[in-house]
This record gives sequence, C-alpha cells and structure tokens, in this order.
Amino acid sequence: MRYNSLTLNWGKRMSEHFQGKFEAELKYHLQNPQNFINELKKSGATLFTPENKETDWYMEHDNTEFSTPTISLCVRKMLPSGINLLIVKGPDLSQCEAVRIEDAEKTVSMFTTLGYHCILNYTKSREIYFLDEFHITIDKLDKLGSFAEFAIMTDDQSKLSLYTDQLRHLATKFGFTEKDLEKDNYKTLMLNNLKS
Repeated sequence: MRYNSLTLNWGKRMSEHFQGKFEAELKYHLQNPQNFINELKKSGATLFTPENKETDWYMEHDNTEFSTPTISLCVRKMLPSGINLLIVKGPDLSQCEAVRIEDAEKTVSMFTTLGYHCILNYTKSREIYFLDEFHITIDKLDKLGSFAEFAIMTDDQSKLSLYTDQLRHLATKFGFTEKDLEKDNYKTLMLNNLKS
C-alpha cells in the first residue's frame, strides 16, 4: 500500500491525538466560523486538517437492528487526507473505536453483501485544530449549519467527567454557552432532518 506524505503525516498525528476507546465531547452550534477560527489562532491552536471532506455511510443489517439507537456502524472516507475508517460508536455515548481501512466504497459493498444496508450517507466539511491535549473541529453540514466540537480521547473511562468539565471550561473561553450546546449526534440530526 502506498501513502503520500500528507497521508503519512496525517496518520502519525492521528495516532497521537485520537488514541482511546472513549471520547469526551461537547458540540456547539457555531454562528460565525471565521471569527472562531481567528480566536483559535490567537489562542495558539494548530491547524491539523484544512477543509477536509468526510463522507459517512451508516450501515445497519436488514434482519438485525442494533440493540440500542446509540450503537452505530460507520464507514468514513476522508479527502484530501486519503484516510478511510471503519467506526463503531456505542453503546455508551462516550464509546468510539475506529480502525483504518484501505477502501471505503469496497468496505460498504462488502457490508451490503453481508445483508447490511446504508441508512444514511452524507458529506461534511471538517477542519481539525489541536489545542494542548484537546482537538477542536469545525464542521459544516448542508441543511444543518456549522458546529464546533471540543473533544479528547482516552482509555480511562473514569476521566470522562473531568475531561467534560475541562472541555466546557475551554468552550466558555471562546464564548460558547449552554444554549449553544447540541446534544444530538450528526446521525440523529441528519435522520431527523430527512423526516421533516
């Protein structure tokens, strides 16, 4: 398998910042992305991926729905980084595990052969910034708008509450309040949008 320098650098930085089975995360509605980006830069945040496009396929089995709506199986294609991931979230809202795959479309096809079907497919624009041990993403989704996510990964579930408090404190420094907080994940938001 051949990787370009961008892919190799992306993979190295990803392994440094995205290690862990659990994720503390807070997502906020973002009214002015450019102002937020300016503030991030002033704070010393480092840009990791500029204008990455992430396409997600959420897969479910024809005969066996997941036992809880908080479990999801997702295939993700990321460009221009060239990273493809297989992601399983749940059943706990903080649980998130991902593994690199070579070909996103082929993986979707393989799951389809096994009796899965795609319940949701969408593409979002994402920029990732690193600020100390935290990663901050700026996401833009058609029909949903822009969001800022403050997050950190860990293998120690007992630290999630502490990290969540730290993330909330960090978000407050950038002017976010509880009224800006979005508690639903993108999958739920997109499915609800399709129903309306």
